[in-house]
Amino acid sequence: MADQGAIKIAQGILFIPGINNGKYPHSHSLLIEDEFTVLIDPAAGQEFFEQLAKTKKIDVIILSHYHEDHFWFSYLFPNAEIWMPELDAPALANLDALLDAYRLHGAWREDWRKMMLERYHYHERKKSRLLKEGDSISFGKIEMKVLHTPGHTQGHSCFHFPEQGVFFLADIDLSKFGPWYGDLGSDIDEFIASIKRVAEIECKTYVVSHDGPMFYGNIRKEAQVYLSVIEERDRKLKEFLKEPRTLDEAVDARIIYRKPREPKSFFDFGEWALMTKHLDRMIKSGEVIQAGNRYALKNR
Repeated sequence: MADQGAIKIAQGILFIPGINNGKYPHSHSLLIEDEFTVLIDPAAGQEFFEQLAKTKKIDVIILSHYHEDHFWFSYLFPNAEIWMPELDAPALANLDALLDAYRLHGAWREDWRKMMLERYHYHERKKSRLLKEGDSISFGKIEMKVLHTPGHTQGHSCFHFPEQGVFFLADIDLSKFGPWYGDLGSDIDEFIASIKRVAEIECKTYVVSHDGPMFYGNIRKEAQVYLSVIEERDRKLKEFLKEPRTLDEAVDARIIYRKPREPKSFFDFGEWALMTKHLDRMIKSGEVIQAGNRYALKNR
């Protein structure tokens, strides 16, 4: 969607399409207009939010989790309260806490530190409200229910507007790329459980943060395809580990991104982050053994 105009999807709920169909580093956003004016995950596009900041008072910004492609343009609304999941709030306590949550180290860490400050305008903001599973929040006529859906991050949450028939799934995005679970608090099995949970909740309109952007009626089929990406990554890694391999070799195999991409350091980190999660899970299940710096299938 190239159009950056807000689109009404229910009474009092407007959808703000992200630039380039919400592909990283942008994401789709929601604007709630009620007794309170609320932005959810303001990262759709700079020009839209710059104009919005000039024309409308935003009372509250709600973050589904702590990632930069969701908090990006929060800095344009310095007087808005920040609400976010309780379990993810520590990651936005300061910049080092955020870099720790990403498991960034060495040159990767310094590259991301610079990027967070210069591109994403990271700065510390007081969190006015911490959200948790089961919270029911009234903005006036519109009521929002919080669902804790971990896996992507420890505190990742989805937002359900039952009366309006809208369900914001955030980074359970049902994209072709598949789930991301590379952070310190990420967990593959928790993500699988979260995907299955939201797929069983009937709703008129599902809104995701990337690609999509909307699905209607039920999402069981889309959820199954999304889950199959995890299974396919597992399958490819197991095939690769028929011979003992190092982690660097697993990164170079490009199981996640399929081919070398630029900037290399960014995509190397992505491969490393997801491959380590798969390897840790396989070691825990007894499918893979580690000897020194090499990994191999247990019964190869």
